[in-house]
Amino acid sequence: MKILSIFVLWAIYRVLFRFPEWVDEGIAKALIFGIPVWLYCRSHHRGEDRLGLSNKHFWPGMFLGLLIGGLYQFLAITVLITRGGMTAYNSVLNSPMFGYIFLLALLTAWWETMFFFGYVLNVFYDAVGKREILAVFAAVCVFLLFHAPLRFIASGFGPIVWTQLALLGVFAVGQAILYLRSKSVYAVTISHAMWGLMLLVYAV
Repeated sequence: MKILSIFVLWAIYRVLFRFPEWVDEGIAKALIFGIPVWLYCRSHHRGEDRLGLSNKHFWPGMFLGLLIGGLYQFLAITVLITRGGMTAYNSVLNSPMFGYIFLLALLTAWWETMFFFGYVLNVFYDAVGKREILAVFAAVCVFLLFHAPLRFIASGFGPIVWTQLALLGVFAVGQAILYLRSKSVYAVTISHAMWGLMLLVYAV
């Protein structure tokens, strides 16, 4: 019920307000996604460990996230080579806005990781008796629920949108599994940020 309430609040915000992207990713998500995570953390014994926020998870998570992110980059370069061009790669990396884009990618990855995989996945994991497959399925459904409406509003209901949602679903499954295996939000955050940069920089 709490998750549904958060979805309604997020949907109302997206429909009623049109702020710069840095406000959406850095402030709105910090409030709408961050507060439930903070309350969840406070309500559980050793909540930081439960979410994968403790110091012992930091460096292993960072290295694992960079490893996964590097695999994303390798995949993207391979796709670009088969298409016969690297023009998108060059234009974005040379842009003076790249630092801003990178910061937005990190903010998006941080708050979405904390909410969807630190909070939502753990809630369902407890609710279904620690059965991972059911918890991952439920968390991925919530992830898509939050992302699908904006896609439909922006692009309609054509086949491209459904392909994008299918790709998002596969990505979310991978992120959920990474979280359950690493127990680190840092690993999931870095891999999420690298994924977003891959889509933007390489235009794959």
